[in-house]
Amino acid sequence: MKIAVNLLFFIMFFLVSLLHASDAVSINQTISLLEHSDTCLKEHDSTTTQLRKPCDLAPHKKRYMNIGITQKEIWVTFTLENNTSAPIEKILLITSPMLEHIALYKDTYNDTPQLRGMLHFVDNHHTLFPYFPITIAPHSKHTYFMNIKSTFTPVDFALYLKDKSTFLKKDRQQQLVNIMLIGFILALAVYSLMLFFYVKDKSYLYYSLYLFALIYQQMTYLGLTQIYLPLPFVMIDMQIPVLKVALLIITAALFALHFLKIDKQDLLYKIYCLFIAAPIIEVLLFSAPRFFNLHAVIFTGALFIVFNLTAGILSYKRGIRQARLFIVGFSIVVVSYALIILDAIGITSVMQHFQNILMFGTALEALILSLAFADRYIILQEAKAKSDARLLAESENRAAIVKEEVKEKTRELNSALHTKEMLIQEIHHRVKNNLQIILSMIRLQNDGTDNVLLREKLTNLEQRINAIAKTYMMLLETDDLEQINMEDYLGALFQDIADAYAFKQHNIDLKYDVQATLPLKQAVYVGLIVNELVTNAYKHAFRHTNKGTIVVTLYKKEAYYVLTVEDSGKGYVPDDTRMSLGLKLLRALVDEQLEGRLEISTVPNTKYTVRFAI
Repeated sequence: MKIAVNLLFFIMFFLVSLLHASDAVSINQTISLLEHSDTCLKEHDSTTTQLRKPCDLAPHKKRYMNIGITQKEIWVTFTLENNTSAPIEKILLITSPMLEHIALYKDTYNDTPQLRGMLHFVDNHHTLFPYFPITIAPHSKHTYFMNIKSTFTPVDFALYLKDKSTFLKKDRQQQLVNIMLIGFILALAVYSLMLFFYVKDKSYLYYSLYLFALIYQQMTYLGLTQIYLPLPFVMIDMQIPVLKVALLIITAALFALHFLKIDKQDLLYKIYCLFIAAPIIEVLLFSAPRFFNLHAVIFTGALFIVFNLTAGILSYKRGIRQARLFIVGFSIVVVSYALIILDAIGITSVMQHFQNILMFGTALEALILSLAFADRYIILQEAKAKSDARLLAESENRAAIVKEEVKEKTRELNSALHTKEMLIQEIHHRVKNNLQIILSMIRLQNDGTDNVLLREKLTNLEQRINAIAKTYMMLLETDDLEQINMEDYLGALFQDIADAYAFKQHNIDLKYDVQATLPLKQAVYVGLIVNELVTNAYKHAFRHTNKGTIVVTLYKKEAYYVLTVEDSGKGYVPDDTRMSLGLKLLRALVDEQLEGRLEISTVPNTKYTVRFAI
């Protein structure tokens, strides 16, 4: 029963086709067949490839068939004849690499058809476009029925009757051109990726991702994926056009955001974020076969290319100089994208003549944007030079201000220092005067007493005060108010001691070797120590001989000063139970004031050694 029904449908379809059939086409020529074919559209039935219901066939009269993305199937019928006395072999070429199902029936659709398309790859598939080999015997005529279905990809094709060898040669040439374009753009994508790792600029990363997405999409569009990649991958790739278009929009939006330096607070930034989010939502909603809708993402893409170009123009008007090359580069591919979109929705078939126009446009765009990257570097260098010039000018201005401030502060400090020196000098002068007054009073007291013991004590006190007064006198005679030349100081002190105790009358020889310069405080303490030791030597070392030598040395040894006072008189046996006032004063000066160490040697003569830190 089913066979009878199908046969009845075929007879009806055949009768209708005869009524509307175009003239038979001679196979002995290269010709566009659609112009000589009858076509019709019917609702797609995925359960069978047979014609279950006749449709109204009508002459097509056009070179191309373009119905965009549709769930309908196409029937094409044409007649080929061979009027020669030899068999003729030709190929029937379908100029679309993305059609999913193409079935060619000869004379009757009940025969097993030849199958082509992305769902029916043959083992030796090696051409960009699918084709059917056709052989017609001498003086014969055959009617062919072609059924075309494509769920996920736009339907836009032409039919040509061609010589096989000529077609294969041209196809290899076209493959070579496409591969070279793919390779060129792939090199630019890798180059951009390397620049990202080198300069850490995200615009290079997103541009390389955009180029990778474009290469992936165009390999399918041009037919290279179907030739060179495994069949399982091709089956999956055929069903994800929504994802591929979405990747193009997202990566292009991310690149533009960073390349045009759009601020996060800007309205353009928010719109770009919408164009990133919308394709992601569309992939989730429309990728499944049941809800498949490529029109939505294509519409988003059309809006995006208009907005992206507008954003570039607005950015340039805002002063982003590098946007000018972005505008030029993207304007080139806008034309290509516009033609592809018009082709996908069935408005035009211009892409039949320029299938790799987007690759050429992208290659040119990539070259222009590579200049934009260089231009961007130049702009950054210019900005850096201007910034450096501003910094240098600011630095020089600041240096001049600081220099003037330093001069002013130096003047103030010098004035303050001079004032301080004058005050210190005045203080030293007053201290010296006060000490001189005290000395005068002691001398008057000393001159007015007949008590020998008292006179001795007053003379000792006078010498001690004199040791202090000498330092202030020397400070007033030099420019340095902090350091005392110990050779001059002790020399003057020794002269006063010798005069006070009449060393020459008693044949006391005082020798000294002093090589040191000390701060005022330490100089006073050393003067007091030397006065005490020299006076003590005079009193006790030469009591019986009234003749001898006192030697004083002061020098620097490594990190210490060494002071020695040694006499040539007799030594003495120390009495630990009794300590004179002079010895108490000596130890207080060495231990507490100089924080030094005192060594006393009493045999065979007396020698005092004082070591103190610098």
